[in-house]
Amino acid sequence: MERVYITGASGFLGRYLLKYAPKPYRVLGQYRQHPVRAFQGHVQVVQQDLLANDWKPLYNFAPQAMIHTAAQASIDACQLHPDDAWEINYRTTCKLVDVARELNARFIFLSSDVIFDGQKGDYQEEDPPVPLNVYAETKVAAEQYILEHHPDAVVVRPALFYGQSLNGRPSFTEVMYKNLKAGKSVYLFTDQYRTPVLVNNLATALWELVESDYQGILHIGGSQKVSRYEMGLILCEVFNLPRDLIIPIPSDQANQAAPRPRDCSLNIGRARSVLKTRLLDVRSGLNLAFH
Repeated sequence: MERVYITGASGFLGRYLLKYAPKPYRVLGQYRQHPVRAFQGHVQVVQQDLLANDWKPLYNFAPQAMIHTAAQASIDACQLHPDDAWEINYRTTCKLVDVARELNARFIFLSSDVIFDGQKGDYQEEDPPVPLNVYAETKVAAEQYILEHHPDAVVVRPALFYGQSLNGRPSFTEVMYKNLKAGKSVYLFTDQYRTPVLVNNLATALWELVESDYQGILHIGGSQKVSRYEMGLILCEVFNLPRDLIIPIPSDQANQAAPRPRDCSLNIGRARSVLKTRLLDVRSGLNLAFH
């Protein structure tokens, strides 16, 4: 494996993929609107609008593997603008995977943990998706197309990822930390559960999968199931911040356009058997990310 193409290189995860790109690879990172620096000499970036059907940079680079992270990731934006969501998250993904198959390139797709209805939690790869919103529907449709049309593909379902942002747009963890540091109250849901994964861990795991011969679906999350409220309390402990600024609220008090699953925690047993990357608990992840 020599050449790897990454979509969404200017995003939260995309920049970590560029930063952690192993030296043996030549990497081409695609961005649409927000320029991104290359971090390392063996990494190049290209401005390319995937919605414009201009695949020339991709064909010229002729990658042997592709990591597709670009998406409309706002669940509420997808609900309010479903046509755009289907174009970006589904139809563009279908076109990319067709190109990957034509180039005989391994394809790694970033799906989501919110494709489940949240009725039971601890979801395994074999559990059937039950999407509750447009975003989840687009991801499930993209998963199905990939698995049906490209044999050398991995559908990665990552949990909510957190850590320090490298793109100037603070992550939810950083926003929470900044507000608490400033003495501001932070309202966090008590009834939505995830298995948050440190973005550094996720990027390292994806690079492992580039070299791996693993095919099919893989759940990648952290080793701890928590609510946002519990995660906030852990952050307070790690950084010695006042816990009384964390205000617990039920999710139905939030004015959200799209419904969310209550418990989309992931079972990461298979990931632990496939990957060498150690998937951390929240406390360890926060310490690694911010200290």
